[in-house]
Amino acid sequence: MNFTKQELIDFLEQNVLYPAENNPKSDVIIKRKIRATRMRLNKLKDASKVEEFFWHAMATDNGIDTYTRMTRIGAPTFEVVRLEFKRLCGRK
Repeated sequence: MNFTKQELIDFLEQNVLYPAENNPKSDVIIKRKIRATRMRLNKLKDASKVEEFFWHAMATDNGIDTYTRMTRIGAPTFEVVRLEFKRLCGRK
């Protein structure tokens, strides 16, 4: 099943961005990274671009830094939801 751009963003918001942002240990750097991610996601043209961003983000130095910071405080990350995200995009 393929989801729309907004459905994919909503999934990431509910499962990664909101929980990380609202984590009591979340610092200003994590919150800034989350805001930047939201802005990038909302500027993307369609669901395929959201999917492309998702996979690319995990492989960048910035993405690795974000993963490290979020893991340190026990917040969810893109890596944690990657299998479910993959299914939402219609991939096996």
